[in-house]
Amino acid sequence: MAVIWRGPLKIGAIKQFIADVQWGELDYLFIDSPPGTGDEPLTVAQVMKGSQGIIVTTPQEVSLLDIRKSITFCRQVNMPVVGILENMSGFVCPHCGEKIDLFSSGGGERTAGEMGVPFLGKIPIRPEIVTSTDQGQPYVLQDGRGKEDFGGIIEKLIQGGANK
Repeated sequence: MAVIWRGPLKIGAIKQFIADVQWGELDYLFIDSPPGTGDEPLTVAQVMKGSQGIIVTTPQEVSLLDIRKSITFCRQVNMPVVGILENMSGFVCPHCGEKIDLFSSGGGERTAGEMGVPFLGKIPIRPEIVTSTDQGQPYVLQDGRGKEDFGGIIEKLIQGGANK
């Protein structure tokens, strides 16, 4: 059953989630919010002082328009942007290994340069990602392509992205 929440109720739930959960000692806490400048990222920016943004995009122009707004939003609320991550950056054929740019490629990197934001990397579309996560196995921990696709991105995040 879908839950439909509007402004104040949604903001209250986010605040409660952040404040009332005993998180313990964390290295990182990732909060995935819808693209744009709505209630979710604004509430996180206001409630979690010191939070930083990781902007995820797909390579096509319509998505790049949204992330430009998100970067501007982050700057207006004094939230550092760690970097841009380009998701669905090409499809890699599981049979022959050839890469096909279904949704284009390179838009995230180009926009990072234009906006003065670090570029974290590209993640291609791979059927193995779906299979792995459906089985409850983090793709990033798998040998081979998982480490190939995510390893450099993770290293950049650990090194502090925009803070280094």
